[in-house]
Amino acid sequence: MRTKHKIEFFIFNSFANLFRVIGLNRTRRSTKYLAFVLYFLIPVRKNVVISNLKTALPQKSDSEIEKLALQTYQNILITFFELMYLPSAKEEEVQSSIVIDNLEEIQKIVGANKAAIILTGHFGGWEFCMSSLSLKFGREISLLAQPQSNPGVSDYVMRARAKFGNKIILSGISIRKIYETIKSGGIIGIAGDQRGHYEGPRFNFFGKSTALYTGAASIAIKTNCPVIMTAFERQKDYSYKMHLEELNCDNLPHENEEKIRVLTQRYITFLEKHIRKNPDQYFWMHKIWKY
Repeated sequence: MRTKHKIEFFIFNSFANLFRVIGLNRTRRSTKYLAFVLYFLIPVRKNVVISNLKTALPQKSDSEIEKLALQTYQNILITFFELMYLPSAKEEEVQSSIVIDNLEEIQKIVGANKAAIILTGHFGGWEFCMSSLSLKFGREISLLAQPQSNPGVSDYVMRARAKFGNKIILSGISIRKIYETIKSGGIIGIAGDQRGHYEGPRFNFFGKSTALYTGAASIAIKTNCPVIMTAFERQKDYSYKMHLEELNCDNLPHENEEKIRVLTQRYITFLEKHIRKNPDQYFWMHKIWKY
């Protein structure tokens, strides 16, 4: 491991050990002060966050945007601090933090040996909830994941995501492994709001055109696999309300490319609906409308 990576991992691991000592609730509460420091003194991608919020919510005043941007930093810190805490988390601690209103209905779709795609986005507690969703479903979930540049951090994060029975499918070998998992009746977890290629199809997101990843819709069509759309809404007490909804695959166009386009738009519309209710809980730090 390079010296730079060793230093980064030492700092990362020091924070993780601190969170283990102070516990999950104090870890979450600490973000209120750290977000303030980060936002005003180390404003990582602050301009991108503010620009995205202004684009998505043009009716908001500058002061409202500033407030949302600061809250966005806090929510992002909560998300990543929870991920760092996960290796120390107890099962009952996680189970009591998550509520799903229609769990029985969803379990009929993802019952024993039934393949499914869990389609999520970078909203609310996506790391904490996806890493522990296998506890609610009583089944292993294979999460599609991108390795981190720091090998020590990457290994820690992958172990955290697998803490409660998930498997990790790394990008690069993902397509073949995804199809194998679905064919064997497994469940795949995918983040479907990643930016697509410049040459790719465009979708309506907050009234503006943007390129989006269409892999999940493509896989669903090729495998005839049901898709469960998810949004993990963080509550004021740091618990989570999981919104799970089956993607409607009725009334699709004849051509596959158009089917993919329609399904992807249906998903991103679902996600936008939940972001509008809690705009500070979305990960605004990447250039969504880059091209």
